[in-house]
Amino acid sequence: MLGSVAIVVSLIVVGACTKEGPPGKDGVDGKDGEPGINGTDGTATCGVCHDNSEGVEIKTAQWAGSVHAIGGHNFENRTTCAPCHTSQGFKEVVNTDTTATMAAISNPANINCYTCHKIHDTYATGDWELRKTTPIKFWLTGNTFDLGNGNICAQCHQPRTSYAIPDVTNPTGTYTITSSQRRFGPHYGSQGSTLVGDAYYLIGGGYINSSHVGIEDACVTCHMAEPIGYTAGGHSFNIYDSFEGDYNVAGCTGCHTADEALELIEAFHPEIEALLTELGTLLETAGIYNPAGTSGTAVPGDYTNDVAGVYWNYKSIKEDRSLGVHNPKFVKRILEQSIASLQ
Repeated sequence: MLGSVAIVVSLIVVGACTKEGPPGKDGVDGKDGEPGINGTDGTATCGVCHDNSEGVEIKTAQWAGSVHAIGGHNFENRTTCAPCHTSQGFKEVVNTDTTATMAAISNPANINCYTCHKIHDTYATGDWELRKTTPIKFWLTGNTFDLGNGNICAQCHQPRTSYAIPDVTNPTGTYTITSSQRRFGPHYGSQGSTLVGDAYYLIGGGYINSSHVGIEDACVTCHMAEPIGYTAGGHSFNIYDSFEGDYNVAGCTGCHTADEALELIEAFHPEIEALLTELGTLLETAGIYNPAGTSGTAVPGDYTNDVAGVYWNYKSIKEDRSLGVHNPKFVKRILEQSIASLQ
């Protein structure tokens, strides 16, 4: 025990007397590392689009009054509706052969900048690129057409696959419209197919497409022409200026003078309206058409393919909403042939 105490005491004494010496000479500096990459200002990429030209603001104001912004029914978020009625659904299917989303879209957004453009994908000029540039393959017929930048428009402005076009090779065959099919027809989006003369019940022959089918970029050239304020043209997509009560014919002047374009519209619209009215009356007489229908205008029942096919043509032209301007020669011939088949 005494030995242990002695050892502890000796350690305390030695520890108390130990002292660090002066610091040694500094060593040689090490080699500098490689310089880092120069950074960029945090807002530099934003300025690519958000500059003082107010370009984004102008486009946004035009879009805000468009049907895409306020009339697209983006609440239609079911799997078969979402590809055209919601921004998320459109982006999911746009470059596929799919006609429905994998699931219903939650928190659906209406058709907006992100729908058609690659906004904020790269934060560079590539963000203005269109999400679809390849030729459009129509869902109902499988036929392919190249409308340039208009391909992205035709992605939705085409007949849906909800109903089959009646068999024109068997005009007397039976076509049944059930009580759940009162909306029988192309489902509101026949502009693309009308432009190229596709997805119609072609009775007889003599069909010729107008020169409009050859317009570069198709829909875009006319509907997004030099705008009138923010009510027609540009990203409003409108042809008719509701404030001024006139047509924006800026997209027509590549082939017509402004006055000539207006004269053609004013002469052609009444002619097509008269043919549509005549055909509608014949369809009412045939029993297939109820113009007062609130959940669709088709009357359930069994009809010949000819009667159902003519109704399909009627609805396609009505829902095209251009009164034949998209394809004047073709539309006039369709109406004439359809009327003749019911007389």
